[in-house]
Amino acid sequence: MTTVWPEADQSLERSYRRLLLAYPRRHRRRHGTELTTTLLEMAAPGQRRPRAGDAVHLIASGLRLRFRLPTGRPLLAVVAVLTALTMGAFGAAAGSWLGAQTFADLPDNAEMNRLTAHATGTSDDSLQSRVATPWQTDTAGSTTIVLQPRPTPWRADSPGTVTLSASTWNPDQARQRFAADGWSVSSLTPLNGKHLSAENDGTFTETSVRGARFSAQSNGLIIHVSGYTTDGSVVSVQAAPARTAAFLPMIVGGTGVGLLVGWLVAASVAYRMVAAPPGRRWSAAGLWSAALLVLALPAGALYGNVMRVFRDGDADSFPVMTVHSAFTPGDYYPFGPPWLISGLTVAGALVAVAALLVARPGEQPPQQPALAG
Repeated sequence: MTTVWPEADQSLERSYRRLLLAYPRRHRRRHGTELTTTLLEMAAPGQRRPRAGDAVHLIASGLRLRFRLPTGRPLLAVVAVLTALTMGAFGAAAGSWLGAQTFADLPDNAEMNRLTAHATGTSDDSLQSRVATPWQTDTAGSTTIVLQPRPTPWRADSPGTVTLSASTWNPDQARQRFAADGWSVSSLTPLNGKHLSAENDGTFTETSVRGARFSAQSNGLIIHVSGYTTDGSVVSVQAAPARTAAFLPMIVGGTGVGLLVGWLVAASVAYRMVAAPPGRRWSAAGLWSAALLVLALPAGALYGNVMRVFRDGDADSFPVMTVHSAFTPGDYYPFGPPWLISGLTVAGALVAVAALLVARPGEQPPQQPALAG
């Protein structure tokens, strides 16, 4: 008895083998040769590429097998759903990060110096040293406090400055300066508040203060300017990127991709566990369950940020809300260290990798090709 291989164009065989990559590896190992041989036998004489219908059928059948879970094991379906939801959260974070790459760049110190000069009406030269050296006072008696960007677990970075001056700040003139420089400016919004002054006897004197605020936008950057006037003035300038049109679709797309990848990973792991010896099977199942448990808090934080982005983060939110900011060290939860979410993410990923290593299936012999005789 001898093996009979159909005579066909080598490019056709390579094309069929590429299409078979849609099938899971376990299926290709057992049935790949048989499928390729059958497809070559069915090919028309002189055919050099797969027919469109055959290609669609192979890809659809392969994907269907990839998404299918082992039958008769309902608990695996629950694990697959949890895995998909977990991966969906991290997919949303990835989409949010990619969307944030479309935001305008934050201003550096020199640019913040120029923006502060526009807002306060002072010259760039008089502000240069103060922006570079916070709390430095110039001869005019003004002090600019540089506020370094303080990332939060909910929003994008937002640098700013606060300028204390003995002179009176005119918000309408500040607004006109930004408009003359090509910025799209909002109308003035009045601000009223109270100012507490410490007296020599240790008491405090309360004084009413008046102020105003406005925003300016140009080239994807939003500036919020606000100020109060008492004996002098306090002017605040805060900058943040505007949300782009691609941001929300990238979050939605990332979530969808994460859900699909999560289900595919769960299906692959399920078949690995089923094929593994009983001892390793139960160890792998325990590790995979532990990984999902460890990743529950990070996934919850990411979905919480998704909810905030769509519920509270409209196009005018300042600074813009993001999903991936949940990984920023901070007190997202009222317990645990600031790096809790990032730490649990790394730990969960390591436990998941350990589960995959433990669930190594035994070697499956490939299916023998068809024999003629």
